[in-house]
Amino acid sequence: MFKSYAIAMLLLFLCGAQLTLQAQTNVSTVNVENLSDAQVNQVIQEIKERGLTATEAAELARARGASQLQIDQLMTRIQQAQLSGDNGNAIQTVVSSPAPEEANYSTSQSGTQKRSVQSTPKNKRIFGYQLFNQDKLSFEPSVNIPVPSDYVVGLGDELSINVWGASQQTYLVQVDGNGSVNIPDLGPVKVAGQNFADVRSTLLRRLSAIYSGMAGPTPNTYAEVSINNMRSIKVNVVGDAINPGTYTLPATASAFNALYLSGGPNENGSFRSIRVMRDNKLAGVIDVYDYLLNNKTNNNIALRDQDIIFIPTYHKRVEAIGAFKRDAIFELKEGENIKQLLTYAGGFNDNASQSRLLITRFTDEGYKLDDVKRAEFGTFKLKNGDVIRAEEVISMFENRVSIEGAVYRPGTYALDENMKLSQLLTKAGGLVPNYFASRGLIIRLDDQLYPNTIAFNVDDVLNGTNDPILQREDQVMIRDIFTVGEHKIVRILGEIMNPGEFNFYRNMTMKDLIFLAGGMKEAASESYIEVARRNSYQESAGVDNKLVSLHTFAVGRDLQLSTEDEQFTLQPFDQVYIRRAPSYQAQKTVTIAGEVKYPGQYSISSKDERISDLVQRAGGITPHAFKDGASMKRRVDRQLKEQIELANQMQEGHDQSLQVIKEQAYKTLELQLKDILKKPGSDNDYTLKEGDEIFIPTKSEEIWVNGEVMNPTGLAFNPAVNTKYYINTTGGFTENAQKGKVYVIYANGTSASTKTHLFRKYPKVAPGCQIIVPKKPEKKQTEVTTWLAIASTMSSLAIAIVAVLK
Repeated sequence: MFKSYAIAMLLLFLCGAQLTLQAQTNVSTVNVENLSDAQVNQVIQEIKERGLTATEAAELARARGASQLQIDQLMTRIQQAQLSGDNGNAIQTVVSSPAPEEANYSTSQSGTQKRSVQSTPKNKRIFGYQLFNQDKLSFEPSVNIPVPSDYVVGLGDELSINVWGASQQTYLVQVDGNGSVNIPDLGPVKVAGQNFADVRSTLLRRLSAIYSGMAGPTPNTYAEVSINNMRSIKVNVVGDAINPGTYTLPATASAFNALYLSGGPNENGSFRSIRVMRDNKLAGVIDVYDYLLNNKTNNNIALRDQDIIFIPTYHKRVEAIGAFKRDAIFELKEGENIKQLLTYAGGFNDNASQSRLLITRFTDEGYKLDDVKRAEFGTFKLKNGDVIRAEEVISMFENRVSIEGAVYRPGTYALDENMKLSQLLTKAGGLVPNYFASRGLIIRLDDQLYPNTIAFNVDDVLNGTNDPILQREDQVMIRDIFTVGEHKIVRILGEIMNPGEFNFYRNMTMKDLIFLAGGMKEAASESYIEVARRNSYQESAGVDNKLVSLHTFAVGRDLQLSTEDEQFTLQPFDQVYIRRAPSYQAQKTVTIAGEVKYPGQYSISSKDERISDLVQRAGGITPHAFKDGASMKRRVDRQLKEQIELANQMQEGHDQSLQVIKEQAYKTLELQLKDILKKPGSDNDYTLKEGDEIFIPTKSEEIWVNGEVMNPTGLAFNPAVNTKYYINTTGGFTENAQKGKVYVIYANGTSASTKTHLFRKYPKVAPGCQIIVPKKPEKKQTEVTTWLAIASTMSSLAIAIVAVLK
């Protein structure tokens, strides 16, 4: 007896069985581990029949007093039963998977489940298709809202009745197969098929029979009825749906919920006459266009169990393309015409030509075109398959003219009837004072839209002598005197702050131009300023060797001219040259560094100052100076640079190491400091130039060996040994060493190479020098094709010799 009672209690807490929850029941005494496998399977079957998940069943049991231990033990027993297969069917979290012919509509927190839909290009063109096939609009019914008063109670609904006040009781009852709920001490009450408001009134009236405190003018007992767990319903979507089938939905679902899950009508399905059948009767007709275009939801019918949604095949579809706001395929009902189509298409877009439409129609013989004018939009009958095209307006204006140039407001203007050119000038604000009077142009299109020019005299237009009438698309051009002819400029060059071109102005003098150019530099000569002027028109008419006229002037730095020169005014295209003062020289700097008493930068004092003079100015050399290692660098002037580039071209293809030396030679000069100090003013005592750099190093006692030797390193200088000794000391030559090209770079920047006659003679070494062993040039391997060509030539030659001998 106790075990059977325990099973009943578990079913009550986990599944919501039709039993009364008594306050005195001690649920904690139920021992789940003592239940048999058959009893556990009964629990599983009950949960499956009610459509609960394991989580939902556990939450329901916990809310009604079951402990977490009891819930965990029962869930473990359920999982063991599933693994053993005794319950007959594999279940997923207690609830079995939907059959293949059904699509499960889930309203859990994980989201709505919907079959995937493969969209085709034609589907996407059909107006209304996206309504049921987009992620952002799911039509998922809400199950977390108060039960509507018009909700129809049906089989499987679970009602909760709470009584409080003088009496306290809770009833959890389910609508049974007879459509009734069984309330203890009250008996069955018929509720199925009634709306929730009527069911609530009926139950409260019946409860007052067993709870006397609910009746009378001053009740002390109260009751409330709610639906604790609404049932699920099954709805069939048939006809031309994308995914027809049976769908499980909440009882509050509407027709759009089922249409969304099925993907809506397919390519052949109708969006305008979807029928909802209930008990073999028509419950309603859905026109999706009413929802999309008019925001009407009254035809979104609330569904009931076993409703059938039938999507018929469309009867008439037409396609709107071109200059419509909605470019799509639309379904038309019988009697609808182009006016209704324009409403569905959102009307014409901003660039549409609204006077006519082009209709393409299929006939038995092929295609047919119809031009439908605006007056016929309400009477022309469209047929299935018609293609309606709206063209855009052409880019030409009906009444446009434009004017540019010497007017105050150039631009585009409306062409009035018989409007003259003078009237257009008035619209454009009039002419600017510097207009070019003798000629203007009208660019006019002929019948073939080819532009032609019509000339006019601007003054004649102003005085009315010749005032042409304008036509559509005329372009009027009037120039000012500054834009006709060559742009007038003057140039100033030489010792001026901002040399270059400047605009020419009337009565412009030379001092005006110097002022515009920022004034003269300090190096400018005030007594020799030259102006070069083009030949005049008259002078250019004849044949002469004269190119320009030259004029010289003296201008002070305060921009004052003599009385005679003050009368000289510049003309267009004059070029003014500000010469440099003959003896002006900017300071030129040289640098001396290393072992001198006062190293640093020095200004060259005279044009004939030499290295010896600079050393003397720097306080002379120190006792640690390495005179043989002194070096000098000089900036390359243009002439020397051209000579070096020529030498490089002549040397191209020869030894790369010599090429490097030649490229470096233009930067470094040989400096025989020891001879210079002995004989100041000699040929080795160079005259200083700006930028010269002289470096006198500290005494050096090492020799560096680099390049193709086994161990490149530095060695101590020994006057008793030669170059070969240093090479051998660093391990000797490598396999790639070019022994006959060994050279030495001395501390002063000069170099010496190996001499080869009968014997190889290496250059001498000196303190601070570098011995360079170059690498052999890579030999290019002869390609196979070359050998074949040589063999062919030799073979031909041999045949020729044999022929001659014969």
